[in-house]
Amino acid sequence: MNRFPQIRPAALDPAHQNWWVRDGLRPETHRLQIAGHDAEQLLRHVDRPLFAYDLDRVEANYMRLHDAFARHGHPFQVFFAVKANRFRPIVETLRATGVAGIDAASPREVLYALEMGFPAEKITFTNVSVSHRDIEQLKGLPIMLNCDSLSVINKVADVDPGRAIGLRINPQVGVGINDNLTYAGQRATKFGIYLDRLPEALELIQKRGLRLQGLHMHVGCGWTGSAITQYFQAVDRLTAIARQVIDTHGPLEYLNFGGGLGVPLTAGDGSVDVNLYAEGIVERVRQLGLGIKVCVEPGDYIVKDSGVLLSEVVMVEEKGGTEFVGVNTGFNVHTGASHYGLYQEFVHSTRADFGPEKNVTIVGNINEVIDVFAADRPMPLIEEGDVLAMLNAGGYGASMMMEHCLREPAMQVGLSQKGNPFAQRFDF
Repeated sequence: MNRFPQIRPAALDPAHQNWWVRDGLRPETHRLQIAGHDAEQLLRHVDRPLFAYDLDRVEANYMRLHDAFARHGHPFQVFFAVKANRFRPIVETLRATGVAGIDAASPREVLYALEMGFPAEKITFTNVSVSHRDIEQLKGLPIMLNCDSLSVINKVADVDPGRAIGLRINPQVGVGINDNLTYAGQRATKFGIYLDRLPEALELIQKRGLRLQGLHMHVGCGWTGSAITQYFQAVDRLTAIARQVIDTHGPLEYLNFGGGLGVPLTAGDGSVDVNLYAEGIVERVRQLGLGIKVCVEPGDYIVKDSGVLLSEVVMVEEKGGTEFVGVNTGFNVHTGASHYGLYQEFVHSTRADFGPEKNVTIVGNINEVIDVFAADRPMPLIEEGDVLAMLNAGGYGASMMMEHCLREPAMQVGLSQKGNPFAQRFDF
């Protein structure tokens, strides 16, 4: 039943109002549908905020990228950065493809991937500030282990002598959606071995009896559209370094170009051309002429647009000339806006195709001034008790949940219109 029969949708600009519509995410008779399920009704099944994931979208995103590389007939592996989202139905969906690998950023993520049925040969591990205990937990596992510093090289030699390792290189060319998510470039960061210390690292590998297996880079997160040109500058830098290393220290088995591919967050954002992305990497590696395996490890590209965070409106009130809309969750559940400065698109669950009525500021229930999801955002009429949907919530949301202020975490559910056997599981 329509609670507001007198309200009618305003005239829409499809290029902006409905830019996010796709298979599995669209309005039907004004109500937002997620993988064929009514968004508002999904939230009414639980007593707290809810992450709803379209598992069909997860699989499609992964396979689109996998197929872009596969058509070139060159050795490759697409890993999923599991730190982006470790919800079991998502990881199970990727494992069921039979081709996905896992990029892990901690020993526990490595062990989780093994528990989920991924073979060690399809797991890569890269991290910073690695301890002896970390290496001890990975000892003997035939994973790709990328060393981020000279310190890690020494620790690996101490704990697991003679093993093959990779080197994470900082190519000093970075690209990200903003400075918060750029890992390399002019500003020094903690990530990777800088070029002035690369000779020292290579010498240390030989001195400590390790074997260099590959090179790795990760230059930033969330880039889209035309930023691929800048990304290819980093690819050129790594392949040039690889040539020098091959000439002086022998062949390499792989080059890992990291992740970082983003998805459109606003109507004006361009999508990543994954065919251009794959072709640009493969052709550059082929010029080395050695059949080196190409590896990439995206997270957001695979899961970000698969997830929607549903929350209930618990406050609508004008304060100091601003209309505040308060929801029953906060940055303890999703840190994209508060911590990374990301734009988060909101859709009214029962007025999903209505035009804006007024500008509002959408805030959470955490007692901190940074707990703002969207400032001065044009939205349809919103009243207490309504349900709002935050789009592009599938990456770095639930995997980063915390209990600040002892606020409760969100529930999670996987959805499917194609009979995915891992769907319909509600979990924390």
